Amino acid sequence: MEVRIGCCGWSALPPGGEQGRHRLQLYAAQFSLVEVNSTFYRLPPLATVRRWRDLADRVNPQFEFTVKAHRGITHYARFQGPQARAGFARSVEVARALRARVLLLQCPPAFSPKPDHEEALAQFLSTVDRGGLTLVWEPRGQWDEEPERVAALCRKHSLVHGTDPFRTLPVTGGEIAYLRLHGSPPGARMYRYTYSDHDLERLRDTVRGLEAERVYVLFNNDTMVSDARRFAGMWATG
Repeated sequence: MEVRIGCCGWSALPPGGEQGRHRLQLYAAQFSLVEVNSTFYRLPPLATVRRWRDLADRVNPQFEFTVKAHRGITHYARFQGPQARAGFARSVEVARALRARVLLLQCPPAFSPKPDHEEALAQFLSTVDRGGLTLVWEPRGQWDEEPERVAALCRKHSLVHGTDPFRTLPVTGGEIAYLRLHGSPPGARMYRYTYSDHDLERLRDTVRGLEAERVYVLFNNDTMVSDARRFAGMWATG
């Protein structure tokens, strides 16, 4: 099992380090993985994205980006119409420019387990070009209470179940598992939370029990950088 540990974005990294280094380079020197979270709000020009890839390559050619798809797909258009397809195509372009292997589709809780939502998802996924990317689907809200339904949809549409493991465990196995840690287990205080040593030990045990060849562990809380460092150290020492 390969385990990659990082953060949802690199802007939380405190400034400092070698003079003249971009903050992304400081981050890539410490971690093997980052999820580009800003793409959820705004898709940057490809020239900017290619610069990010180049900056990371100068420090760590094996550094991996994953990309969070634009909210226009999931939150506004809800997988329907030309806006959703255009946003997806642009998100794929960004991911490919970063040499990413994974594109994350995070749905709002309002995209609940209903037949019309499932149909919209099915029609969308049957028409878009995935560009060779693995699609991670992070359903939220009532989906947490229907793991069998999530598993069936993931199998049907070749999706990986993305989840906060302190809320619900992933229902898919195989090539990858994608974990996003949002805050206090089980999410009572989102973001404004520092994981305890006990929390990280539980996380380590969870990761060990996953049936996946490659596990992505991404911290998305206010103290994401220090928590990711602590977990990386814990994982390295067994």
